[in-house]
Amino acid sequence: MAKKKIEHLGKETDINTAYQIERFLAAEARILDEERYDDWLACLDADISYQMPIPINTYRRNRPSNTSFSHTMIYDENFEKLKQRAAREDTGMVWLNDPMTHHIRTITNIESFCTDDSSVYDVRSKFTLLRARRNRDNVSHTGSRKDTLVKTSDGFKIKSRLVHLPERVIIDKNLNMFF
Repeated sequence: MAKKKIEHLGKETDINTAYQIERFLAAEARILDEERYDDWLACLDADISYQMPIPINTYRRNRPSNTSFSHTMIYDENFEKLKQRAAREDTGMVWLNDPMTHHIRTITNIESFCTDDSSVYDVRSKFTLLRARRNRDNVSHTGSRKDTLVKTSDGFKIKSRLVHLPERVIIDKNLNMFF
């Protein structure tokens, strides 16, 4: 059997840019884990598109296209909506987070690719998000993300994020979290 080369989604970034992107995503995860929402909002582009589609659970032959995700969204948010959600978390009045909910995010399998614009990068990653509340209320979500990052004079900004969870039915009390 002939060995095939792994096909990339585009021209890979140089090692220094790839490292900077990896460090940015790790810092973003830490900021969210520490509930520093104003700092997280500073990581976002003002024109961000933040989406999570509902997966389609059908036989391949019955799918309307070559994707396993629908156009129906769990999240379909812009900067203002994300800012509103973050502000709500900062009120201290969210009953779900009293006592405090602990989050641990792991970001891995990071691949970064150049685009036609030298300041814009196509970034793919996998994540695990653990949410722990009290002694018995632990839930984890594992999925993938497709980000578009823009390099600005202030560092990277997230221009778009598309979050994919593989489950059609999500066994969780809520999705009151940022992925």
